[in-house]
Amino acid sequence: MIGEIAAIVSALRGVQSLLNNISEAKASYDQAAQLLGKLGTAQETLDAREKRLKGKRPLTSKEALQIVQKQSEIDQARQKVRDHLLMSGHADMIHKQESLLRASRVQHQEWLKGVSRRRRIRRQRVQGIAIGFFLVFSLIAITAGGYFMREAYLHHKLKTTKERLMEARERTRNYRHCGRPKC
Repeated sequence: MIGEIAAIVSALRGVQSLLNNISEAKASYDQAAQLLGKLGTAQETLDAREKRLKGKRPLTSKEALQIVQKQSEIDQARQKVRDHLLMSGHADMIHKQESLLRASRVQHQEWLKGVSRRRRIRRQRVQGIAIGFFLVFSLIAITAGGYFMREAYLHHKLKTTKERLMEARERTRNYRHCGRPKC
């Protein structure tokens, strides 16, 4: 994580030093193209870091602030290069670079939308699995409880049947002995 930030910072420093050279020396089209390439690399590194962080979990406020800060630095450097290229008459290069940048941004935003969609689907899957496990566990618990309750009921029923038979025998004995159900 620190290495990624360091890579972005070093790319931005390289862009700043090239920008200073371009401003001082009225550099050529090739140097400006090289500078735009470095800006593109810095932007790709920042986008890759954002993808990696957002793919795992939502960003913390510190991470979001770092990304916004580095993005503004890239945008400022890009604006300086744009101004320089407009002054030197290379508007076509700027328009091509900006159209590519817009397409890249759209793809990046679509990917980020996909992250939230995938996260929502993953959460629904986990929730469905949890509900399934709960239902299976509940069914097993209810079945086991019913089995043990049935066994207890049958045992109790057998015991009461035995007691009723014993009482009937005692009554019969009592009738034979004294003529009443209880002597």
